[in-house]
Amino acid sequence: MDAEVVTQTAHQLSWWGMVLSFVPLAACLWIFHWLRTPLARDLLVSSGRMAVQLFLVGLYLTFLFRWNHPAVTLGYIALMTAVANFSILRNSHLSMSMYVTTLPAFSLAVFAVLGWYTLLVFTPSPLYDARYMVPVAGMILGNTMGRVIITLERFYASLREDSEGYAALVVMGATRIEASMPYLRKAHRAGIGPSLANMATMGLVSLPGMMTGQILGGSSPLVAIQYQIAIILAIFVATELAAILCVLVSLKKGLDDYGYPDPSVHK
Repeated sequence: MDAEVVTQTAHQLSWWGMVLSFVPLAACLWIFHWLRTPLARDLLVSSGRMAVQLFLVGLYLTFLFRWNHPAVTLGYIALMTAVANFSILRNSHLSMSMYVTTLPAFSLAVFAVLGWYTLLVFTPSPLYDARYMVPVAGMILGNTMGRVIITLERFYASLREDSEGYAALVVMGATRIEASMPYLRKAHRAGIGPSLANMATMGLVSLPGMMTGQILGGSSPLVAIQYQIAIILAIFVATELAAILCVLVSLKKGLDDYGYPDPSVHK
């Protein structure tokens, strides 16, 4: 008899089970205490916020999926993108005065990749199905945000460390982009390294979250793998585009008239 894949819907966790999922954090708190790292309060606040925010999002997504209106779906993704852009500037130590500069570039990369993979690869019915667009957008945004933070932070840190070298290139006639290339290459390598390493070992070292979630939800492993491959490629393309575009559009505001990092936009 041929082997058959038995699928079933993942069972709902009990409230007691959810409480027990937090108990192992005690080991982390002990490590913080042992190392005298004053982050215990941050861990408790962050884990608490995470749980509350995810439950609230779960309630909202239940409503969003039932309504399934394209304007509401796209509006929610736009809100997610706006919040992600805020987090990028805050964590890359750049002033919020650059918000309107980086938001269009970041949004272009995210929505272009989301549109391509949703309309041409996943092809849900209807095409604007929130059950596809919102989770895919969330995965793209979450991964892209981290990559852009690393690239922007490393780029401007390199410029501050070698501002004289940058200014010398400008004085010799190089444009802002030409003078920025050595620092952009350095920042790009720092950001892309973990992405390539993660992609190369996926399936051998780790099982990706989306694939694991689909299997737990009852999908065939082969179907889950197909979706995961497409998602990984979408994330990689979005992170590449967003990282480079955000650096390039930030140059005009991030550097002063003499080519030095503008202190008014750097924290």
